[in-house]
Amino acid sequence: MKKTWILMAVLVMALGNTSFAQHKTNLKTKATQTAFKHFGVRDESTVVPQTALCTSADGGLMRTTYIYDEYDYYLIEELEETNEDGIWYPEYRYTYDYDFSGNVLEMLLQWNDGDDWADEARATFEYDGDDLAQVVYQYWDGDDWMNEMKEVYTYVGDVMTVLFWEWNGTTWSSSELYTYTYSATTIEVLMQYMQGGAWQNEEKDLYTLDFDGNVIEILQQDWASTTWTNVYKTTYDFEGSVFTSKLREDWDGSAWVDGLKFEYVYTAGNAIKGECMAASGNGWEPADGDIEMAYGYNAANKEYYCWQVEIEYVDLTGIGENATPVAFTVYPTPATDEVTIAAAAFDRAEVYNLTGQKLMESRVAQMSVATLAPGLYIIKVYDLEGRSAAQRLVVR
Repeated sequence: MKKTWILMAVLVMALGNTSFAQHKTNLKTKATQTAFKHFGVRDESTVVPQTALCTSADGGLMRTTYIYDEYDYYLIEELEETNEDGIWYPEYRYTYDYDFSGNVLEMLLQWNDGDDWADEARATFEYDGDDLAQVVYQYWDGDDWMNEMKEVYTYVGDVMTVLFWEWNGTTWSSSELYTYTYSATTIEVLMQYMQGGAWQNEEKDLYTLDFDGNVIEILQQDWASTTWTNVYKTTYDFEGSVFTSKLREDWDGSAWVDGLKFEYVYTAGNAIKGECMAASGNGWEPADGDIEMAYGYNAANKEYYCWQVEIEYVDLTGIGENATPVAFTVYPTPATDEVTIAAAAFDRAEVYNLTGQKLMESRVAQMSVATLAPGLYIIKVYDLEGRSAAQRLVVR
């Protein structure tokens, strides 16, 4: 969907030197962008980030490592580490699960408790055809997953709405409403909150696009009782298909003043270095800010909160060029109650319907299909090296 891909470029992925509480809060933003990007699907480029080294203004170091499936090229894990006295310590990781079509079904956030990875929060996604329909956010209370909030998406012509609901322990109640209105050269995002049984204005962002669909300016305004007031303005400078710098200005009540500037270095369309500076007197000094790193000719982007970011890339065709599909057989076929999967180094099997929805998963080679209605399905088998292959499965 064209609007999905335009929106992909303007949503923020909140990563970087953040506290644990901020990581949990940022799960919503990160999950929303992940879903809009259909993160597992490759774009024009198979050259993607492998590691991102972030340096904060106070000298702190954080490293994010991206792990991809060697066969399907999907992003399956993000590992975040911090450096203390030259030693890297794992802190958080995000893992992703996809349907057969490559849409994200679940994103799981875990933290390192010193001995192992412990569940903290997760987002689960539902789709209506190619469109994102709903995202549900839950947290782990030590015994079970508990509802926290959800987003419901509606598409009508050039308008998309995202309705946020909060769980009060027994039922859902609406809390925020985001309305996206599209045109050929703009995207307006109106943010409102529920109060007194009516929607109240809170914030408005106006994205200005060039003829190639690139975001060249973002104007943020807040609602002040009866009128909109300026807050921030971000301007992008493009050279060809990439932006080499962006400037964020602050509104002082009467004029725009310099706030933060960001400068980028590219190679082959991929940002390999980004730096943030804050206005100080008549000059600029190092500062932490949202460094937006674009790769694949702006087909996708990530944001890191720090002073400097250096990214190393990997060509997925290279890491997967020696990978061969898993050879497996399934019997009996047609199946009735149970199937047996014969595969070397078997890891797991997944069954999908023909629309790409995952229906079940098995970690053993004898898999029950008794709950499936008679019909045609897809069975996907993985080996211990992460390779996979799929074939049809008939259930009667």
